[in-house]
Amino acid sequence: MGRPKLPDQVKAKRGTLRPCRAQGVVATEVSLLDVQAPAHLKGEAKKVYELKVRQCFAMGILAEIDADALALYAWEYAELIALQRRLKNEDYVIEEITKNGTTTKINPLAKIVQAKLATVNALGSQFGWSPLTRMRLQAIAKGEDKKDDFNELLND
Repeated sequence: MGRPKLPDQVKAKRGTLRPCRAQGVVATEVSLLDVQAPAHLKGEAKKVYELKVRQCFAMGILAEIDADALALYAWEYAELIALQRRLKNEDYVIEEITKNGTTTKINPLAKIVQAKLATVNALGSQFGWSPLTRMRLQAIAKGEDKKDDFNELLND
């Protein structure tokens, strides 16, 4: 299945567009007024979706093709928040009585929270929502992008 292909203009704004990998995929321009949260998103997920849409527009990286991935991110993030609230009222380590005595193990809910966090981080990285990606975008905007020494060596 693989990751969805990003439009070339989104890659260019992120600073990841390479001419040799240009797909010719053109993003459909979307207005902030045209974007509506999907009907299946409720409560916290809807708030997250609307916040991230505004952030993506501010970064200039939102295309119509991103709507489904953004909805999935919002839903996963809302689920993560709900699970963290539940876990706050429970212990991270639980004791279980077995035929051999008492054993301690990690609360299964804590493992689920860790898995959700990994999923949210992976989905967020597709949109460039990490400090490293933002630093890279700022460097490109300022014209401080590092030159590729390997390419310079090959071209000389």
